[in-house]
Amino acid sequence: MSFREKYSRIARHYETLEKPLDRFFCPLRKRAVSFVAGRTLEVGVGVGKTLRYYPKDVELCGIDAVPEALEIAREKARKLNLNACFEVADVEKLPFPDNSFDTVLSSFVFCTVPSPEKGMKEILRVLKPGGRAVFLEHTKSDSVLLNYLFLLPLKLPLRLLLDDDPLRETHKLVSKHFEIEREERYYRGIVRLIVARKPAESKTFKAPSP
Repeated sequence: MSFREKYSRIARHYETLEKPLDRFFCPLRKRAVSFVAGRTLEVGVGVGKTLRYYPKDVELCGIDAVPEALEIAREKARKLNLNACFEVADVEKLPFPDNSFDTVLSSFVFCTVPSPEKGMKEILRVLKPGGRAVFLEHTKSDSVLLNYLFLLPLKLPLRLLLDDDPLRETHKLVSKHFEIEREERYYRGIVRLIVARKPAESKTFKAPSP
């Protein structure tokens, strides 16, 4: 079963399934959104768990590969009266011109992206020079013991159920392509909030061919 099929099947139940984690993740989502400004792209917006934290003056575009999830996000944005649009799209092949956005936000997305390098280059491409990228991501812990006792046993079931890799080092990939402004570690580095900038003079990657 593909990633899209897996998430399509659980889209309507996603918030119920994740509710036990809300007390941990909702404050972090709110903090991540506090760094956005201007024309903003949220990749992997899903069912819109971040939407209630956006200020009304942000021009938001949300993309996700799962249409069923975007239906829920659209309804939330309508009720919140947000200036937002939504589009079915893949972070590895974003349907936007170069230098389109002031901010790009990714919230618990890169643990499931098949090719993180492609996704990162696409975010870099659509950001304006000097634009901000905000990543709230599951990552490999700073603790070897925690990785061995907790994350490693979860890797296979999460991979089978959700195509999720809890041992990815997304923070290292971000630092490869962006200038890091700040990095905040939570739960011994299992979750990281990274705020970064696209260099003012940056090599622009060409959009993938259709």
